[in-house]
Amino acid sequence: MKTELGQSPAPCKHAAAAARHNDQAPAAMQSSAVPRLMRVSEVERECEPTSTLAGMLKWVREFIGAPHPNLGRSGSICPFVPGALNMDTIWISEVADAEPTVDSISEIIKEYRNVFLATEPTKSPDSINKAFLVAFPTLTARGAEGAALVDKVQYRLKPYFVDQGMMLGEFHSMNDSPGLRNPDFRPLRSPVPMLAIRLMVESDLPFMTRDLYAPAERAAFLRSYLYRLGGSLKPSKFNEALEKLIVAEVAMRTVPAEASEAAVEPA
Repeated sequence: MKTELGQSPAPCKHAAAAARHNDQAPAAMQSSAVPRLMRVSEVERECEPTSTLAGMLKWVREFIGAPHPNLGRSGSICPFVPGALNMDTIWISEVADAEPTVDSISEIIKEYRNVFLATEPTKSPDSINKAFLVAFPTLTARGAEGAALVDKVQYRLKPYFVDQGMMLGEFHSMNDSPGLRNPDFRPLRSPVPMLAIRLMVESDLPFMTRDLYAPAERAAFLRSYLYRLGGSLKPSKFNEALEKLIVAEVAMRTVPAEASEAAVEPA
């Protein structure tokens, strides 16, 4: 899905409706104050091909859920997406607020976090295929400013997702985060700014140790990673995480306390 700078995709006319309380809707406690989460099958059935949600689904199928010559390995960019599409365990929503802010987006994402935890499937192994994608199409026209807004929310809320064994990913057209196997590949670029919610997996270790995080943040992420996944990790991955945790904790002793604290507020 492509959009010209200064334009946003057409909204899906069904997306603003509150989630319906039936077996196709995510957890019944979803607040009517947040946009409806729609399964992939619902997007296919109810949304026009030119809508934001249909465009997101096309991106999921043709980019994230597909192989790429620059990925650096075989298989799809996200190995869980093909299975999730088959299981219909990807939910998509769009926030049509004309002027979203860091605070307003944060509140919406915190609400979706709670819904995610209660939405089936909640137990392994099927739960690993569950994901929420939340798009902010009105940020498309704001270019770098809109992308930065998504990044700020992701940085602010990541500690509270990781603490519960979850990941919050930031996607937009200007995301320069490199691929894990090819530093010249940009797997987190999307046509519409969005945030993605999913469960933590073993391969998330590099996302816990990025240079942009202070030692205290890295240590907190790594402790959660080991606590949530320790029993299922390969010995080599467990040892690598433990070594990085020791490095982070040693580094905490060499930096001022105020510089090692996360610049976030409790959820």
